[in-house]
Amino acid sequence: MGRVVHMGGGPGSANQGQAVVGAKCPDDLHSQTSAYLDWVYGSSVESTSHMPSAPPTPPTATRWASSGELPDTPAPPTPDPVAEAERLTMYRCIISSIVESETIYLECLDVVLQYMKALKATLTTSQPVISPDDFSTVFYRITELHATHSEFLNGLKENTSQWDGTNTIGELFRVLASKLDVYATFLQNYPRAVETVKRCSTQSPQFADITRSIKLRSLQSQAQSLEDLLHRPVARVQKNALVLHDLLKYTPEHHSDHETLREALRLTQNFLTHLSMVHTETMFPAQDRPQRHLVRNSFIVELVEGHRKLRHLFLFNDVIVCAKYKPTGRSEKFTFEVKWYISLHDIVVLNDSGPETLKESNPPNLVSLKSQASTVRDQLRRVDNMGDKGAGRMNIARNEKQRKKLAELEAQLVLASPNLPFRISKRAGSVHTFLISSEYERDQWGEAIQVLQNNTPGVGGSSLTLQELQGWITACRSFLKTNMGSFLLKSGRDDSLLLGDLHIVVSSLHGLTSPANMYVCFEVDSYGHFFRKAKTKVTEAVEPHWNQDFIIELEGSQTLRILCYEDHPKLGTQLRGKTHLELSRSWLNSTLTERRVSLQDLVLVLSLKFLPPEATLRRVPTGKSSGLFGANIAHTCRREKRSVPFIVTRCVREVERRGMQEVGIYRVSGLASDITKLKKSFEANPYEAEQLVKEVDIHSVTGLLKLFLRELPEALYTSELYPRFFEAYSATDLEYKKTTLLKLFSSLPQLNQSIIAYLLEHLVKIHEMEHLNKMSLHNLATVFGPTLLRPGAKPGNPSPAEKLAAGTVDVMAQAGILHFFLTRRANGEPIQIGNHATSCDPTTCGGGGGGGPLAAGSVPTPTVSVFVSQSAVGVRGVEMCS
Repeated sequence: MGRVVHMGGGPGSANQGQAVVGAKCPDDLHSQTSAYLDWVYGSSVESTSHMPSAPPTPPTATRWASSGELPDTPAPPTPDPVAEAERLTMYRCIISSIVESETIYLECLDVVLQYMKALKATLTTSQPVISPDDFSTVFYRITELHATHSEFLNGLKENTSQWDGTNTIGELFRVLASKLDVYATFLQNYPRAVETVKRCSTQSPQFADITRSIKLRSLQSQAQSLEDLLHRPVARVQKNALVLHDLLKYTPEHHSDHETLREALRLTQNFLTHLSMVHTETMFPAQDRPQRHLVRNSFIVELVEGHRKLRHLFLFNDVIVCAKYKPTGRSEKFTFEVKWYISLHDIVVLNDSGPETLKESNPPNLVSLKSQASTVRDQLRRVDNMGDKGAGRMNIARNEKQRKKLAELEAQLVLASPNLPFRISKRAGSVHTFLISSEYERDQWGEAIQVLQNNTPGVGGSSLTLQELQGWITACRSFLKTNMGSFLLKSGRDDSLLLGDLHIVVSSLHGLTSPANMYVCFEVDSYGHFFRKAKTKVTEAVEPHWNQDFIIELEGSQTLRILCYEDHPKLGTQLRGKTHLELSRSWLNSTLTERRVSLQDLVLVLSLKFLPPEATLRRVPTGKSSGLFGANIAHTCRREKRSVPFIVTRCVREVERRGMQEVGIYRVSGLASDITKLKKSFEANPYEAEQLVKEVDIHSVTGLLKLFLRELPEALYTSELYPRFFEAYSATDLEYKKTTLLKLFSSLPQLNQSIIAYLLEHLVKIHEMEHLNKMSLHNLATVFGPTLLRPGAKPGNPSPAEKLAAGTVDVMAQAGILHFFLTRRANGEPIQIGNHATSCDPTTCGGGGGGGPLAAGSVPTPTVSVFVSQSAVGVRGVEMCS
C-alpha cells in the first residue's frame, strides 16, 4: 500500500462533520498515523535522513500516467460505505498532519525572518554584525519562501475548517508546486549561505552567539542553530512529492481535486528530476550530500554464470544497486537482498556489438514453457466456468495445485523471455550482463546513466558500503513499487490477457510548435516484457499525418506502449513522448474505434480494433478458379508448374536479400495498406508484384508471406493430421514424441513436405543471424506455428472445440511442434522417417536466384528435401532417418 498502511477502522471512526485542523485520528489509526508522520516528516523535528526525492507515481496516478488517454468524464462510482469511511478517516489524518507540519515549518521560517530583520537593522549602524553582502547571501529568498507557505497554510486551514467531505484543496497544492522556482534558486545558493554562516560565526563572536541557539515554541523550546533552520527548505522540498503521493491515494479519481493534485505531483516530480541533474556536490555541503534519490528502477533478468536470475536494478544519483528479488508470498509485498553495487562514476556501459552470443548453461525452452502455462491456464479456466459443479473438496485442492504450478511456470517465463543483452561493468572490474526485451528500455538505462555521469560530479564515491545500501533499500522498500508483468500479477481468471490481432490505424500528431521529423513505435507486452511490433514512416511536418495501418499479433498481451520519436538532424533520435494503453475487451471490439492519446505535450490520433484468434484464421477457400490467396496450394503449384509457389519463393528471396539483419524480422508488423497492395498485385500481375516487392518496407513483405500461408484453405500440416500432431506433442515419453512426430511429417502430402522444408531452411537462416535480428528459434516458432499448423474453422459459428483450438493451449502447442522441426533442421538432423525420396529441381522448387515468376518446365514429382546441405540453395538433396 506504500507508506500509509491501509487500516481496518470501522465506519464509526469517520465523523464527516468535524474539522480537520487539529483533529485527532481514531485510536485504531494512531500507530499508523504516527508512523506516517515519522516517515514523511521525521517526527516533530523534520528529518534530514536519506529520503528519495522522486518516489514512484501513486497507484491512482499510475493509471493516468500509463494510459495516456484523454478520458471522458465518467459517472462517479458508488463507493462502499465502509471503504469510504476508511478513506475519509485516513484523508483527514493526512490533512491534519500536513497542517501540523506546515505550522512548524512556517514557524521556522518566521524565526529566520525575525533574525533577518534584526540583523538588517544593524546594517545601517556603525557596527553591523555582518556585512550587507553576507546578509544577502545568508537570507536569500527567505522572504519569498515565507510568503509562499504562509499563503498555502492559511488557504489550507480555511478550506478545511468546516470539513464536509467535499472541500477542495487541490488548487492550493498546484499553486504551491508552480512556485518551486523559488526553491530552485534557494537551493542553488544554499551551499554559499551555509559557508557564509560558518565564516561569519568564526569572524564575529556576536553573530555566533546570536545564531548558535534559537528556540522554537512548537519544538518545545528545543534549540536550533541558524544553520539547522536554513536546512529546513532543503529537507522540505524532498517531501512535497511524498505528501502528494498519499493525498492522491486517498482522493477518488472522480473527485474535483484529483486532477489538480495530479498536476501538482507532476510539477513536483519534474522539479525533483531536474534537481537530480544539477551539480549535487557543489550544491550540497558534505554533510548534506547523502540526499540520495531514485532515478530509475525495475525488475530485470541478470545472467550469472550462465544462469538467468531475477533481479531488481536501482539507479540512484550516486550508485547503481543490483538486488535479489525476494517475494514474501503476501500480496504485493517483497524484500530485497543487495547482491552488488557500483558507484556512479565507476560504471561503464558496454556497447553490445558483434556476433557475441549469450553463454547460457541451460537455455530455456520458451515455446515449451508457454505451451505448458497455456495448458494449465485453460484447464483452470474450464474449471472456473463449471462454477459449483467443480467445487468439490478434491477439485479445490487440485485447482490450488494447478494455480501454484501456473505461478511457477509464469515465473520461469519472466526469466526466459528477454534476450537483448545490456552489459555494464565496474571500471577495470567484472562485467554484469542483463537481458532486456525492448531496445527502448535498454536505451533508457544507458541514457540515464550517461546523463547522471555527465551532470553529476558524484555523491558518496568509495565511501559507500553494502550494509548502508542494504539498510536504505530495506527501509524504503514499502514505496519502491515493481511491476512483475501482467502474468505474475494474474490469477487463473486472466481473461483480460488478449490473444489475436490488434489493428492500428495511425492518423496524425498534434501539438508541435515547428516542423519536425517524427515517427511512432508500438510495443506490446508478453510475460512481463515489452517487444517492438510496429513503426511508422518518418514524416516531417508541424502536424504529421501518417494514415498508416498495422496488424499486431498479440500473445497474451495486456498493454500497448506508444513511443513518439523525433529524428533530429543534429541531436539524433529524441524521445518526444510516451504513453501506455491498457488493452481490454471492454473497449476494444471488431470495429475501428478512434482514440486521442496524450504524449506529454503532444496528442496522437489513432484508431484500434481487435480480432480474436477464431476470427483471424478461418481459412475460407477462395471463390475464384484462378485465385492465389485462399486457393488450394496444390492447384497453385500445378498452375505455376512449381513445387513451391512463386509468392513464397519471391518473399523468401527478398527477405534473404535485405531483411536478414532487420531486428524483429517476421515479428514486427508491416503496413496493412502495403500488404493489401502486394496481395492484389500478386493476384493480378506477378511481374508487377516482383518489382513492387523490391520497393516496399521489408516488414510488409514478411506480412504478405504470413498472410498467404494464413489464408490457405488448409494448413500445410493438414487438418486431418493436426490432432495427431497435437497428441504426439503432448506425450510425456520423449522418444515416442520424437518418433511419432517424424512419422507424421512423413505422412504429409509430398508437396506439403517440400514447402515446409523450404520454409524451415529459410527460418534457420534467419536464426543464424540472431545476434543481429534478435529472432531466436523460439520467436520464429511462435510467429509461424499457428500459421502453418492451425486447422481452419468450419463455416458458421465456431464450436467450443474449435474455440479451444484457437485458444492459448493449441497456439502454444502449434509453436512447440514447429520448434521441434526447426531445432532438428538447425542441428542438421532429418525431419522425416521414410524409405526413399527423390531430389527436387531447384528451378522448380524456387531455389536460387534464377527463374522468373512463372519459370517454365514440367511439374516435377512433388518431393521433399528432409536433410539439406549447408551449401544448398532452395530445397534439394535428400537423406533419410531409419
